Amino acid sequence: MKKFFKVAAALAAALSLTAFGGCEMLHDMFFSHVHEMQFVAEQPATCTQEGVREHYHCTVCNEDFADEDGLTYAPSLTIKALGHDMEYVHQVAPTCTAEGNIGYYKCSRCGGTFAAEDGEVAYSEKDIVLGKTDHTYVATEWEFDGRNHWHECSACGPTIDGSSAAHTYGEDGACTVCGYLPAGDIELGNREDISSADLSIHFIAPAVKASGDSAFIKVGDTEILVDAGPNKSNLQTIKNYINKYCTDGVLEYVIVTHADGDHILGMIGNKSGSTYNGILYTYDIQTLITFDKSNKDLTTEAGNPTDYSDYLDAVEYARSQGTAVYTGLQCYNNQGGAQRTYYLDEEQNISLNILYNYYYDHDSSDENNYSVCFLLTQELANGEANNYLFTGDLEEKGEEYLVEYNELPEVELYKAGHHGSKTSSNECLLEVIKPKHIAVCCCAGYNQYSSAEENTFPTQAFIDRVGMYTDSIYVTITYKDKEAVPMNGDIVFYYNTAEGEEQGSLKLWCSNNVTKLKETEWFKQNRTWPEGGV
Repeated sequence: MKKFFKVAAALAAALSLTAFGGCEMLHDMFFSHVHEMQFVAEQPATCTQEGVREHYHCTVCNEDFADEDGLTYAPSLTIKALGHDMEYVHQVAPTCTAEGNIGYYKCSRCGGTFAAEDGEVAYSEKDIVLGKTDHTYVATEWEFDGRNHWHECSACGPTIDGSSAAHTYGEDGACTVCGYLPAGDIELGNREDISSADLSIHFIAPAVKASGDSAFIKVGDTEILVDAGPNKSNLQTIKNYINKYCTDGVLEYVIVTHADGDHILGMIGNKSGSTYNGILYTYDIQTLITFDKSNKDLTTEAGNPTDYSDYLDAVEYARSQGTAVYTGLQCYNNQGGAQRTYYLDEEQNISLNILYNYYYDHDSSDENNYSVCFLLTQELANGEANNYLFTGDLEEKGEEYLVEYNELPEVELYKAGHHGSKTSSNECLLEVIKPKHIAVCCCAGYNQYSSAEENTFPTQAFIDRVGMYTDSIYVTITYKDKEAVPMNGDIVFYYNTAEGEEQGSLKLWCSNNVTKLKETEWFKQNRTWPEGGV
């Protein structure tokens, strides 16, 4: 018994030494060895598995220590399993465009998905996903363009497979299937024919809620850009559109009608460092025709350059790159290398004719009156001609002078002056040109320039006047739910002579639809057609 107590006392004394000499003293007394330590990194616990704390393990004595010297035994090494942190994910019904899911539990820690909160039954991704549904449509509803009709999914919009078919016309001239009735006396075309057309005139729909002009004209390999509005934010939209049809980076002609921002800002573009990205900086421009006069200041009150000053710098940059720069008056007078008439095709059937504007060489209080005005003339095989008139933002007095000093013909197409304002497209001009078709470059209903509803573009006064000559009126965009959305979208009038034919016809294509202005919902809610109108 005494021997037992001596051994126990010795053991107790040895154990007490661990606080002072630790393992080495104990081992010196009983085992006398040197530790061979291995570092064991922490193994974090997971939701379902325990982890292990960081420690050192001696391969000789098979003990675990808190330190590399083996002075302190490691405490408990076990890290308890965390357990799942569950959140319930509610069921989502699938649609024709997006998958849905059943209701399930998801652990925020491990990302696992489970049938119940206890995490006993795991789900795979296949288990929780509900596949997309089939497209649906109302059988009586058709979408259509000038050639075909089709069904679109009532939920997402894509064409239903197998539903597209060409129109079949009845005695009343309407499609017997969808009821489509061609617009007026103009044939509806399609996008694929535009690139090969003899002449195409494009009115580019802006991507912003603003009214401004940008028209693109193409005759064979000759490309013309007229203005680049409505602001710098829309520049990329204009560039993207140009690049669809202009593949060589060369614009044979650029016409800038006047100095207002919604016509010139795209010519300047945005500045990055010392470089601008506007039209005049990025394209190879052969001839630039610009306005003669402006009332714009060159500097702000703070002494900074204005947009007009930046535009003049852009013109000088283009000139330094070899662009021939002329004003409207120089062109009209055939002065300094400029020409009143530019032929756009080898056969000289299509010409760009600069008209005389009284305000080229006279002052006006209204900036719009300085607009460069021109007429496109297309000689036809039957000896007749199609004419297309552009007047920028010319106001009433300017239109009076335009009629007085020029022999204007009746026109197939008129680009509405000043976005369909109440002060342009006056009777003095309309009674002479008698337009068959009108394109309006504006954001219909946007109060950018007027808080009076009747004076937002296109104005009631404009409609009252032009409606007496034609109802073939098309508008680029409209203002809806505080956003700019297409009305007709990009508007393209083009003349195409089919192979083997001498005489072609003027056709219309629009990127959104070919609905006439007076038949749109916007018009029905905001305007009235004039009594006695077409």
